[in-house]
Amino acid sequence: MTDLLKRAARIAFHRGGGLELARWRTRGALRILMYHRFSDRAALARQCDYLRERYHPVAMSDVAEWLQGGRNLPSYAVAVTVDDGYRDFEQVAFPVFAEYRIPVTVYLVTDFMDGKLWLWFDRVQYVFRHAQAASAAIDVPGGPALHFDLGSVSSRSAAGQQVADLAATFSEADRLRLVSDLPGLLHVEIPEEPPPDYQPLSWDAVRALAASGVEFGAHTRTHPILSALASADELRDEIAGSQARIAAELGKPVIHFCYPNGKMRDIGSAAVEAVRAAGFQTAVTAEPGLNRAGQDALLLRRTGADPSHPETYFRQCLTGFSG
Repeated sequence: MTDLLKRAARIAFHRGGGLELARWRTRGALRILMYHRFSDRAALARQCDYLRERYHPVAMSDVAEWLQGGRNLPSYAVAVTVDDGYRDFEQVAFPVFAEYRIPVTVYLVTDFMDGKLWLWFDRVQYVFRHAQAASAAIDVPGGPALHFDLGSVSSRSAAGQQVADLAATFSEADRLRLVSDLPGLLHVEIPEEPPPDYQPLSWDAVRALAASGVEFGAHTRTHPILSALASADELRDEIAGSQARIAAELGKPVIHFCYPNGKMRDIGSAAVEAVRAAGFQTAVTAEPGLNRAGQDALLLRRTGADPSHPETYFRQCLTGFSG
């Protein structure tokens, strides 16, 4: 019932002219969209068509200059960002963004790019999706075991998402232990390399995309929860290490950063200072909201976006109203 009421409120907001009023009232703010995965080119094209019609796309390098006081942004400014660096960006998304002349910044997890790992939350989801057991019990550090029904595709997917979300709250050691133990618990064999749906961009693709105008930023080496890391050395290795790896591949400085998970509880003040020490000019979170001149360039807010989002929801989120 709550979802139905929210949906009705969004429709009423849209039809009653609230969307245009909210859009006008926030015309001086910067909104930054946060994408991850792409499978539906047509749905993304519809969103890009709306962005081109009603907003003014800008690059994150423009945002950096704006926050440093070196330029003004146009009204209705929007920046598009993509986390993690999956191959579907090249295959599905980039041709659409290029067609609509929308600048985009992609944040790369460098050990993922180097083939040293596949992302830990993808491993969790993969194990649950391929579990053969009808149920499972997962031990939680400091708490009771969680019991899951795995009798259907939907229940396995939901369980995987719940465990991945929960693991993000663990210490780094406990999270890595859980990810390591899950295949044995659920009797699933994990491939050494990510399956096609989970594969990263290649460095050759990154260089070609950069030559076509895509900006690339750092997203750590392994996508840890930064606030859970135990030492300044670990933070420096993850943050400055990923920056140096991308700079080596592209042959130019890397000035943009993205915090893994991105909520303030997942970041921590020590990580922000490590980002500052590394010389990044912008850093984005996953905290929702709009951005205005004068705020900390290393704690920028973003709006979650996905090609599957309903049209009214996508448009309302761009105004800063999510319903």
